Amino acid sequence: MGPQCIDGGCGANINQAWCQPESSGVGGGQAGMGYSWSPDHGNTTTPNDLRGLFNRLGAKVNFASIKDGLSNTIMVGEGLPNHHDHMAQNMWWHFNGGAAHVSTIVPINHRSDLNSNCDSASINSRRNWNVSWGFKSNHTGGANFVFADGSVRMLSSSIDHRTLQLLGCRNDGQAIPNF
Repeated sequence: MGPQCIDGGCGANINQAWCQPESSGVGGGQAGMGYSWSPDHGNTTTPNDLRGLFNRLGAKVNFASIKDGLSNTIMVGEGLPNHHDHMAQNMWWHFNGGAAHVSTIVPINHRSDLNSNCDSASINSRRNWNVSWGFKSNHTGGANFVFADGSVRMLSSSIDHRTLQLLGCRNDGQAIPNF
């Protein structure tokens, strides 16, 4: 979904500021990101309201709308079952018709393997969407991603978080630093 907002429902929305436009005043926002308002969780059927290439409701985004370039835009990436409440064991992307449930606002490989409810451990819980709906892999140093041009690249877990947001957004118009 790119840098789409994902309220975790637990009150531990530690990554929410990365999806907010600077002018929103919500969660502080991030300066110079180049994106405007977008619906929480990507809940829309209107492609122009989305930042990434996919969303929960199946809005159809075409290659022509990837204004930042196919080689600069993440299309898909790795995920781990049992670190994400919608990708639990034997449930492969079954909720919401199989549409996407991953946002770049969550740092790569952020731990979310606890099966806790909304409590003090929710910052590592797969039930908190604000931490579990991120890209995750069994690689210690990062995760593999397919970009819109078809290339596959490993992105480091230590990638600059602003750069990750820019790679996730298809139309922010911002220059992407070397990564």
